[in-house]
Amino acid sequence: MADNLNEQSEDATQIEDASVTAPEAPETDEAEAAQSDDDIIKRAREFLKQATESETDIRRLALEDIEFSIGKQWPDNIEQDRNRDGRPCLVINRVQQFVQQVSNDQRQNRPCIKVHPVSDGAREETAEVIQGLIRHIEYNSNAEVAYDRAFDSAVRGGFGFWRVVTDFASPKSFDQEIYIKSIRNAFSVFLDPNAQEPDGSDADEGMICEYLTKDEFQRQYPNAELNSAEAWASVGNMAPGWMRDGSVCVSEYFYKVWVDEPLHLLSTGETVKDKDLQGRLAQAAQAGIQVSVVKTRTAKCPYVKWIKMNGIEILERGDWAGRYIPIIPVYGNEVHANGKKHLEGIVRHAKDPQRMLNYWKSAATETIALAPRAPFVGAEGQFEGHEGEWQTANRRNHSYLQYKPVSLNGTQAPPPARQAYEPPVQAITQSERMAADDLKATTGIYDPSLGAGPADTSGVAIQRRNNQAQTANFHFVDNLTRAIRHTGRICVDLIPRIYDTARSSRIIGEDGTHKIVRLNQTHKDEAGEEQLYDLDAGTYDVTMDVGPSFASKRQEAAASMQSLAQSYPEIMKVAGDLFVKNMDWPGAQEISERIKKTLPPGLSDDPGKPQIPPQIQAQMQQMGQMIDQLTAHLNSASQEIATKRFELEHKERIALAQINADIEINLAKMGSTAAIAALTQDIGVLRHQMSLVGMGQPIGDDQQQSQAPGGQPAAAPQPTGGQPPGTSMEQ
Repeated sequence: MADNLNEQSEDATQIEDASVTAPEAPETDEAEAAQSDDDIIKRAREFLKQATESETDIRRLALEDIEFSIGKQWPDNIEQDRNRDGRPCLVINRVQQFVQQVSNDQRQNRPCIKVHPVSDGAREETAEVIQGLIRHIEYNSNAEVAYDRAFDSAVRGGFGFWRVVTDFASPKSFDQEIYIKSIRNAFSVFLDPNAQEPDGSDADEGMICEYLTKDEFQRQYPNAELNSAEAWASVGNMAPGWMRDGSVCVSEYFYKVWVDEPLHLLSTGETVKDKDLQGRLAQAAQAGIQVSVVKTRTAKCPYVKWIKMNGIEILERGDWAGRYIPIIPVYGNEVHANGKKHLEGIVRHAKDPQRMLNYWKSAATETIALAPRAPFVGAEGQFEGHEGEWQTANRRNHSYLQYKPVSLNGTQAPPPARQAYEPPVQAITQSERMAADDLKATTGIYDPSLGAGPADTSGVAIQRRNNQAQTANFHFVDNLTRAIRHTGRICVDLIPRIYDTARSSRIIGEDGTHKIVRLNQTHKDEAGEEQLYDLDAGTYDVTMDVGPSFASKRQEAAASMQSLAQSYPEIMKVAGDLFVKNMDWPGAQEISERIKKTLPPGLSDDPGKPQIPPQIQAQMQQMGQMIDQLTAHLNSASQEIATKRFELEHKERIALAQINADIEINLAKMGSTAAIAALTQDIGVLRHQMSLVGMGQPIGDDQQQSQAPGGQPAAAPQPTGGQPPGTSMEQ
């Protein structure tokens, strides 16, 4: 095993063992069944040797790039010389910022797996369930960590990996779950060097290596043959490269075996294996269905085997449930030249500009800092007796320096003095700027993407410049998308084999909502309809949705909805619940549900809300029309009563005004005591009439005379002076 394989073995993560017991072990041919452990171990050794030799340069350069990105940016010999001379050796690491710019942009725009039916028997509803199961797998596995680590490794060094494993859901459960696990040390993984696909989907072999100390190995595998002292001492000779510094390499090795299997195409369009043919025909005969074999062919079917070994013995073995090697690579920039593959990240071509920047920064620091402390120049013998003071003059601040006067050819030499020196600060500064520009050019990331730029630049212009930087490095994100798509294919292939019994499982929607569904069993959904999610029926494919995350899309949707509501407020009456649902503040979901309950019948798509039959809706509409008519009649009658009341009150006010006017006229006409007495009696009659008018009683001709007590007409008052009644004072 090459040395570059083991450069990071001390930091290698402890890889969890994959549970690779398939629900049904595949059949293998006689050659595979007769294959001995020695043959398998030999095949694993040959694979590791081939993979190591083909990727030696790739891994060596990748390790240099990763170390450079974290600050190891000076060549060892130059750094040692400068440190020995006490000269500055600065590292102004700008590469890290460019790496994080690409990595963090990917975190903000995560690809999303989409599942679609592609054959007979596959259903859209089942595809949504499988897609929800994959989200559940990602959430349950914390798959974002695996994606981010592999992508960051690809951006720095050119490649990264994660893996898919299966294990029991809990220590007390018999149900298995699928998990997506991170591989921290990319140098511990080897994939088939003959694979052609960029996502590794056609790989026939794969290996994950881990170094264990002798004590750790004995603790994990107490019954292994390697625990004997003789075996441990001789393992280096028996398996070169598998032993290093008292540690042994324990590797998980996946490999495919190809089995010839007869396949039969039935008249129903169904394809069955040879071992299942008779049972399928008998089942059809019992159901009274005539089924015949239309075509037969021999197919080479891949089965994946798994072992864990230490170089001289197999420690564990099993069968992997799927048909893909469950190791997923993420590559950076992939280039093939002269028959060799080259993988590189964003750091590879940024190293020279970064080194130049470090050199110029160190030179500027050294030049400017040492300029005031240039060496003193004096005549020979002037420092005699004061050597200690002058030797420390460049490092310590002395109050005064003494020297010994010296005469040369009868002329006294001048005192020692520094030599004037003007450092080339301007040239160094210009070189620093050139190095910084070269660093941006090699990474394809410029000032607007780094948060710098003119203050008067519009937001649209800044976004377009950011898009240019994203375009320059889009191949990293695109390769990640391919890797996640292959992960989706592996999950679609595993789900019918792992979720193969009637069980309930959680699925997660695109908006993050959780839901429990029943798998592989007939049940009634919320609407009361029969439903069956048969995960083994039909074929499904995987596509990718690349772009902003659901949260970003929801924020954009909320902004667009607010603009629409301002220009067309009526839309809130029919879609207010959707507007509030997309708002990002506490309580938005609860308010959305309340608004949804107030929507008219037919607008709500809630399956749990009872729907009103059309007949009842028609009756409710007729009753509403009748209520509207009765309300109109009531309003009309109320208006008429109000009008009559106003007319009556108006007439009463006119009559009272007329009576008051008559009283005033009669009072004005009184001129004598007799007339006043007669008028007083008339006033009493008029006041009696006024009281009747005030009580709303009409005044008839028979009521013009006042009634005497007892019902007799009162005698008309006789005017003084013998004048007959009704004679005016003027008469």
